[in-house]
Amino acid sequence: MGKRCSCGNEARQVKITPPGDILPAFPSDISQIKKVIKKQFGDAILPKIVILNPLPDIDRMEEVIINGRVAGAIRYNIFKKEYTFLPRPWYANLLNIKKGYVVADKGAVPSILKSSNLMAPGVKEVADGIKKGDEVIVFDGKKVIATGRAYMDGEEMVETRKGMAVKIRWRGMEKHKIVDEKDWDDVVEANKHFIYAKIRKAKKFIKKILNEKKLPYVVSFSGGKDSLATLFLLLDSGYKPPLFFINTGLEFDETINNVHEVAKKFNLDLIEVNCGDAFWKALPFFGPPARDFRWCCKTCKLGPATLFIKNNFPKGIISFIGQRRYESEQRAKKGNVWINPWVPGQIGVSPIQQWTALHVWIYLFLKSEEYNVKWNKLYEQGFHRIGCWLCPASDLAEFYLKKHKDWERFEKELKRYEREHNLDKKWMEYALWRWRKKPSWAKDFEEKGKERKMPFDFERVANLMNCIGEVRLGKEIKVGDIRITKEGEIYAGERDKKLADEIIKRAVFCVGCGICVGKCKFNAISLKKGKAWIDEKKCKHCMDCIGECPVVVFGRRDEY
Repeated sequence: MGKRCSCGNEARQVKITPPGDILPAFPSDISQIKKVIKKQFGDAILPKIVILNPLPDIDRMEEVIINGRVAGAIRYNIFKKEYTFLPRPWYANLLNIKKGYVVADKGAVPSILKSSNLMAPGVKEVADGIKKGDEVIVFDGKKVIATGRAYMDGEEMVETRKGMAVKIRWRGMEKHKIVDEKDWDDVVEANKHFIYAKIRKAKKFIKKILNEKKLPYVVSFSGGKDSLATLFLLLDSGYKPPLFFINTGLEFDETINNVHEVAKKFNLDLIEVNCGDAFWKALPFFGPPARDFRWCCKTCKLGPATLFIKNNFPKGIISFIGQRRYESEQRAKKGNVWINPWVPGQIGVSPIQQWTALHVWIYLFLKSEEYNVKWNKLYEQGFHRIGCWLCPASDLAEFYLKKHKDWERFEKELKRYEREHNLDKKWMEYALWRWRKKPSWAKDFEEKGKERKMPFDFERVANLMNCIGEVRLGKEIKVGDIRITKEGEIYAGERDKKLADEIIKRAVFCVGCGICVGKCKFNAISLKKGKAWIDEKKCKHCMDCIGECPVVVFGRRDEY
C-alpha cells in the first residue's frame, strides 16, 4: 500500500483504473470468477490473494488484480443476466483454453500486435459456439497475442471475406507466471508499517476533535466494514463510545445481528432507533426511491437521527461516521468534518475519509483477530457494500445475491407504480426504478406518467401556516396578506404564494420524519398522529423550520 514493504524493499506501483477504491476478493468472489472463466474459455488458476477494483459501468464491473497485474475484468451483463470475464493477454496465456478462441493467420499477427483489429480475411480458425458480442481470445497458432470482442458470429468469421471479425481490446505477448505461496496474512505483515502510520494519524485526529468540541460522542454504526473500522480506531484511542444504530426497517438480518454482537462483545451502550414502517408509509406518496431521488435516507435515517439528537443531546453531539471520499463525489466534497443541514445538532466526523476499501480491510484483518470480532457475514457472500436491502445505489448484480423476506412486498409496490404510470416493462426488468432521470442506456424506454391532483386538509394547513405568522381562521385561512380557501386556492403575491404552496405541501404530505421538529429551538413542533403539528402558544413564527423537508425537496416521484 506504500512505497516500501515492511521488510524495507521498494514496492512497484500497480497501474489500475481510477479512482482505485480497491478491495480484497473473498473466497466466494474467487469462486465466482473461476466459474465464469471456465464457462467462457476453460479452467482458470487464481492465487489466494486477489484484488478487485470497481469500475464505472452500467452495472457491476471490477478489475481483477493478481500478482501486481491486472488479469482482466469481471462484468455483470444486465441484458444477458450473467457475468462475463474480459481477460488480458498475459493472463489468457495461463488459461487452459478449450473454447472462446480465434486463431489469426500469421500474416495478420504483426498488424494486430501493432494497432489493428482482426479482420475476417485474417481469421484462420474459430472455436465452436462464438456469437457476436462474445469476449474472445486471439491466438497466432501457439500463443495468445490479443483479447477482444467478437464483431460477428464464429461461422461468419470463417465464411465471409470482409468486415471486422474481432475488435481488439488488449494486445501483447507478455509472459508471466502466477505466484501462489503468499496469503492475506503476508499482505497484512507487508503493510503493517503503512497501516500503523494511518492509525496513528487517525488517533491524533480523533483526540484533537474531542478536545476541541467537548461534546458527547457516538459512533454511527451501520453494521458495515467502514463503521467497524471507525469503532476500532476509537477503541485503539482509548475511548468506549456508544454505538448509534438507525434501524431503517430495511436492514438485512445479518446486519442487525452484527450490530448487536459487536456492542455485546465490547460491552458498549447500543442506542438503537427503530423506524418501523416509516418507509412503507411514505412509499405511496414519494414513489420508489432512486439514486437521484433518495427520499428514503431522509425519512428513515436523518429524520429519526434528528429527533433523537433533539430529545437527548440538545447541545449537540459528535458522530463518528465511517465515510470515505472514494465512495462518491458528494462524500469526497464533504471533507473529514462536516455539518449535515438535514440533521441539526450533529457534527459528522470521519477518521477514515482518505482511506480506500483495502486500507479498511487490512486494518480489519489486523485488528479483528486481536479483538476477536468478525465483520458482517454478507461481505463473504459477494456483497461489497452493506446497506438497506433495496437501496437504489445497489447494482442489479447485488439484488440477485440475496433477497430479503420483504422483497415480494416491495416488488408489488413497484408493479403497482408501473401500472399506474403506463411504464415500459423494461422499467421493472432492468430495475430502472433506481433512477428518476433515466440513464443514457435507457433513454428509449417509455414513461408516460400520470397527472395527480394534490389533496387538501384545511385543519393541517391552518396549523402549519403558524410557522410564518399569526393565523386568522374563519371561512378562509389568513396569514398577513395570504388568503387560502377551503378548496386550497391561494390569493397572495408571487413570493407569498410560492411560500404558501410549499407549506400546504408540507401539511398535506407530511411523512413524520421529524426533521422540522429538530430544527425548532422553541420546541413548538411535535409529532401528532405521526405528522408535524405546531403548538400555537410556543411558536414564534421565526420560520427556522422552513428548511430541508423531504416532501418539498423531493416531492412526488412523478412530478418533473
